[in-house]
Amino acid sequence: MLAGYWHQIPFVRIVIPMSIGIGINMFFPIPIATCVSIFSISLLLLLIVWKFYNYKLNNLSFGIFLNFFLYTAGVAIHTSHNHLNYQTHFTKTNGEYLLLDINEPGQIRKNSIKCRAKVLKVVSKGYNQAVDGNIILYFEKDSSLLPLLSYGTRLLIKNTSQEIKGPQNPFEFNYKRYLAFNQIYQQAFLLKNNFIVIDQLGGNPLWKIAYEAQAFFNKTLLTYVKSNSEIAISKALLYGYDDDIDPDLVKAYSNTGTLHVLAVSGMHVGLIFWLINLVLKYFDKKKYQRIVKAIISLSIIWSYSLLCGLSPSILRASVMFSFVALGNMVKNKPNIYNTLAASAFSLLLFDSNMLASVGFQLSFLAVFGIVSMQKYFKQWFTFKYWISNEIWNIISVSIAAQLATFPLGLLYFHQLPVYFLASNLLIIPLTTGIIFVAIAMIFAAGLAQLIPLFTYLAIGLGFMVKWLIYFTNVIVLWLEKLPFSYITGIQITEIETILIFIAVAYTCNYFITRKQYLAKNALIFYILVLIVNTYEDFKTENQKFITIYNINKTFAMQIVDGQKSTLIADTSLINDKDKFHFHLQQHIWASGITKVDTINFNNNLQIKIDQLKINIGNKILPNYTNILTEKIYIDTNLLAVNTPVIISSKLNNLQSQSIVKFLKTKNVLTNNVLENGAITINIEQ
Repeated sequence: MLAGYWHQIPFVRIVIPMSIGIGINMFFPIPIATCVSIFSISLLLLLIVWKFYNYKLNNLSFGIFLNFFLYTAGVAIHTSHNHLNYQTHFTKTNGEYLLLDINEPGQIRKNSIKCRAKVLKVVSKGYNQAVDGNIILYFEKDSSLLPLLSYGTRLLIKNTSQEIKGPQNPFEFNYKRYLAFNQIYQQAFLLKNNFIVIDQLGGNPLWKIAYEAQAFFNKTLLTYVKSNSEIAISKALLYGYDDDIDPDLVKAYSNTGTLHVLAVSGMHVGLIFWLINLVLKYFDKKKYQRIVKAIISLSIIWSYSLLCGLSPSILRASVMFSFVALGNMVKNKPNIYNTLAASAFSLLLFDSNMLASVGFQLSFLAVFGIVSMQKYFKQWFTFKYWISNEIWNIISVSIAAQLATFPLGLLYFHQLPVYFLASNLLIIPLTTGIIFVAIAMIFAAGLAQLIPLFTYLAIGLGFMVKWLIYFTNVIVLWLEKLPFSYITGIQITEIETILIFIAVAYTCNYFITRKQYLAKNALIFYILVLIVNTYEDFKTENQKFITIYNINKTFAMQIVDGQKSTLIADTSLINDKDKFHFHLQQHIWASGITKVDTINFNNNLQIKIDQLKINIGNKILPNYTNILTEKIYIDTNLLAVNTPVIISSKLNNLQSQSIVKFLKTKNVLTNNVLENGAITINIEQ
């Protein structure tokens, strides 16, 4: 029976070993030559086994070699997608200038204007060489530059590119790896005299149309919605741009388990697909009508996907609904698991690095949870009234999606929303309504350019969008402030995440089938989770270390003893929640610290931890581990070979380099936090 079912879902059988190969190669890459050799050998072995068994595809041996081949295919696909493996990447060629096209409009940041660009040529005196590769550009913040940095602008820039740095503190977000998964390995900081505009005619025409449509949307929202806070939410709901949303509001949506509504995903594409089917519901009778319906569906879905920037979540949904539309065209209802796997297979062939995207992982898991469990949860209760059944339908969808995704939420975000059922029950219908009203407003605004009478309709719809979003935000903020609305600070390992997934799978299957062995298996894995967690707690109880962090122009040092710590840091860091969360909070959670006492750092401080004496400030003392926070005039009489010096990130680069240069002439053991990243000193107990 199981073997027969496997034949109904061939893409599931393909995508699992292929994904394993991609995932392992992401973190343990192998050279191209080795990759080609392994792939060729696996293909040859597969063909030999296939021939030996007279082309019997259901043979166990053939299955083993097929899975090995698919695994090596995943490795080969990921290797081929790594731009650094090719000699045409611009980092392989030295040159004074780079010719490039901006491939997204400039975005205003706190201290700069940021945009991504595609490098076309490396240029030097006397020659230029065609290359490829992506780069992030940072321009000095100047409002006059923004119109120039539109999509398709071709620039000639001074080649000041440099490798993107990895995380400078323990468990800090790895921005370098994130960008590498998006094929970006270099960045450049440019002043006005570091570049010239060649023209603004480059880029792909389709992307230009998409960005022009986004610009029209922004102008329409500014005209008819007006309020900045509501405009920011509207952008997120319409086409997934969430950079303008207030961080506290983003946090509130995250803490209540409704952040997914701000990321254009399956819900948005599903609404569009539902609307298309509603309008074209009579196009199912004849074959040519079904073909026309499929063409219209695919055109609208992919136009919307392009408008939203082809993010992993929107791509997954668009590909999956495209398979559904094609299946409906031939009146052949596809197996949903096969459709889901086929969309994953297609996306990974296009860009294997999508596998590392948290949004990609969560969206696939959420859909898998909904299609595999929601129908069973829905059967638990039936009600007399339609509205009651619809409410339970939303609740059952939320339960299924949450069960399938919460282990990853714990791993990546270290929190669990407690009131996710109530929040989704309220927020999903509201945001669905907002999306439809906002789309109607956009259409009305477009028609108003031809028929001025539609302006009044656009004004009315804009008023509705504004107050619907305001009301939604009020509910989200209210839910967040409820007692015990979310649990934060949860830290689990990758092993615990896998064990929890298995335990939850057994638990859900038990409640669906009521088979006792499933409950026993679930209990075994819950016990394993408890054992691993107990071991992690034992390690944290016996830890004792000091970490000096690398935070620009800031001093921060944490003294950890078991599950308690003392943080000595600048007052500005302690009071800056966002900065604290980015640089320190992940390390605190990962270290299992439950209590943090803070001390505001002021100039000089001497402390003693067991036998270790630490001096912090602008002096170097003998027999101390010295941490410098200011540029100093060093008394050479105090220097000793056994006096280690740590230069903190409170100093700037020029100051730290001059001190390092001097101390090296005196054979003093020196460690520069600005160059080497955060330093951790283990204290022997």
